[in-house]
Amino acid sequence: AVVSTQSTGCEGMRITEAMAAKIAEATQVEKLIEGIIAEIKERWDFWDMKDGEKDNQLTFDNFYKGFMAPYFGCYRCEDSQMGLKALDMDADGQVDWFEFKTYLVWAGRQYPNISTEQELLDKAFRFGLIPAMKDAIDDERRARN
Repeated sequence: AVVSTQSTGCEGMRITEAMAAKIAEATQVEKLIEGIIAEIKERWDFWDMKDGEKDNQLTFDNFYKGFMAPYFGCYRCEDSQMGLKALDMDADGQVDWFEFKTYLVWAGRQYPNISTEQELLDKAFRFGLIPAMKDAIDDERRARN
């Protein structure tokens, strides 16, 4: 059967019921992920205020304490420091919310069955951030040699 898409602003366009169901499912998942990211943003804002200014940027120390510690055992270790630098895409010595959020959005789209804040963080770190950090660490080590 064909469904009208008038309510979506695409007047005159017709899609199948299966297509409409997939679109509705994707929209529902996207809203769930957006809600989880909003929860993570609340946690981010808590750490953001630690330096006295809410500016959507965390010091490396606060990012490590607030998000990275479960995945890296030592703040001062070379791998952790290099990983933090890899996250600092604009090289300003801090991790920006939008730099971090990029990985959260990616994880939510890549793993749409996520249902909790911790699951999203785990996927973002284990399959997005840590591999990207490792690549940056490897690049820097190669450049030194």
